[in-house]
Amino acid sequence: MGKFLAGLVVAVLGWVPLAHAQSSVVVVELYTSQGCSSCPPADVILSEIAKDRNVIALGLHVDYWDYLGWRDGLARPEFTKRQETYNVALKSRYRLVTPQMIIQGRDYVAGAKRRKLLEYIEMLGKIPEGAALDIQRQGKVVKISLAAVPGQNVNGAVLHVVRFDPLVNVAIKGGENQGRNMKYINTVTRWDTIAEWNGKDPVTISHDVKAGENLAVIVQAKDSGPILAARRLD
Repeated sequence: MGKFLAGLVVAVLGWVPLAHAQSSVVVVELYTSQGCSSCPPADVILSEIAKDRNVIALGLHVDYWDYLGWRDGLARPEFTKRQETYNVALKSRYRLVTPQMIIQGRDYVAGAKRRKLLEYIEMLGKIPEGAALDIQRQGKVVKISLAAVPGQNVNGAVLHVVRFDPLVNVAIKGGENQGRNMKYINTVTRWDTIAEWNGKDPVTISHDVKAGENLAVIVQAKDSGPILAARRLD
């Protein structure tokens, strides 16, 4: 089946797992809000792509629509800041808009555009990882090993540990989505930047976590650049 016809099947029938050999795990960050009437379709798309083990799908709730009549209890001001910083780095015409998906720190989709998102995931998944990353849970510690990849020129990066809740049910009782019962997938509860990396020397870091906690480890080029590698533990 050609790419065009495959895209039509996805558009008509909805999500199907991506059937291609990826070189990278792709991180998709959905910036969303319980107070945004345009967000529920994008929240559904995030739940669909989260089924693909080659994708780390994360929901980050922002707080700038809280004035519309419903306060999003999952929102964090630091997620709003992260979105704004991304859009400056990506030279987007947006600063703050929902829904918006940032894919691999390299590009974005504004709105609930399933087909365009899947095209980005497929394209960016073929880019080789920019760092060799391995993570292992050891009780209440996650051991993170990071090293350079031959032929990759990384001029500095940061290491993120992201906690997320795999399923949150919310009954929305006000605002634009009043009356909806939402199921949010992989909702980020905490985003910590734990270390800097020079992009060359191998490092091993032990970071305290809660036993059984769902988390992702992300290596990202400095200044909100591309995501170089990512792994998840759940």
